[in-house]
Amino acid sequence: MRFLSVSLVSVALLAACGKTEQPAGQNAAATPAAQAAQSDGPVVTGMVLADAPRQLAGNAVLNVRLLDVTRAEGDPMVVTQNSTPITAIPAQFSLPYNSADVNSIRSYALDVSVMENGQVLFVSTGHPGVLTNGKPKNVDVMLAQAMTAAAPKDPVAELNKEYADFESRLGGLTRKTGNRVIGPEGKETAAIGWDAFVDESGVRMVRETVTDADGNNRSTRKFAYKDGKPWVAISDAGGAEVKIGWDAEGKVVVAEKNGQLDESAGKQADALKREAVEAAEIVAAH
Repeated sequence: MRFLSVSLVSVALLAACGKTEQPAGQNAAATPAAQAAQSDGPVVTGMVLADAPRQLAGNAVLNVRLLDVTRAEGDPMVVTQNSTPITAIPAQFSLPYNSADVNSIRSYALDVSVMENGQVLFVSTGHPGVLTNGKPKNVDVMLAQAMTAAAPKDPVAELNKEYADFESRLGGLTRKTGNRVIGPEGKETAAIGWDAFVDESGVRMVRETVTDADGNNRSTRKFAYKDGKPWVAISDAGGAEVKIGWDAEGKVVVAEKNGQLDESAGKQADALKREAVEAAEIVAAH
């Protein structure tokens, strides 16, 4: 009997030693109530929600601000705020505050956002009231995906794309043809054959083939117009194609040679603009 008693005591001791005591607050820390209990003072608690569950990167941060929104005009005053890691939405939050900073006759609300690498991913769809005027200390805050600024457009790519689209639609415009010579009679230096495309706004495109007086050294030029002003000019002479494009203010935004950006091509911009204006005037008078 004595041996049996000792064995039973040993089993009991081993069972006691085998128990792993759960750290206090391990599960409670996941709830607003537990976070409030761990705080030294009052807290605002709640849940952030989205239209669907979202997984976030490991460096995402939840920012919660308590705002004084008593005055309708002007920016609200920040009473307190905190930032905590967040890995998913929905998520709970707890925002401690100093009771001395809260006045029962004033109005308070929450502002919530989620950021990652300095970029705002989600923002609260409204500012739910809290603490005073019958508002609770625990609220749910709905989040919406933040609007991100569009990437700036490349003016060169945009102009080239617009020009290519315009050129593909020339068949829908009215076509004119003609020819002219350069130089006084008997001393002509070049002959120009052209066709042009017009619509109700005026001349939209002029295409020229230039031949010298001996019938050699052919070159081509294209002039496109927008709002009655030169928009794109393309000159192809001796196998070198120069392309100049202007914006609405007349500033050169494209200067290319053989399809590559080339500052030296910009030196021909003024001459090509003058030729474009002259070509449009001749077509309009035809």
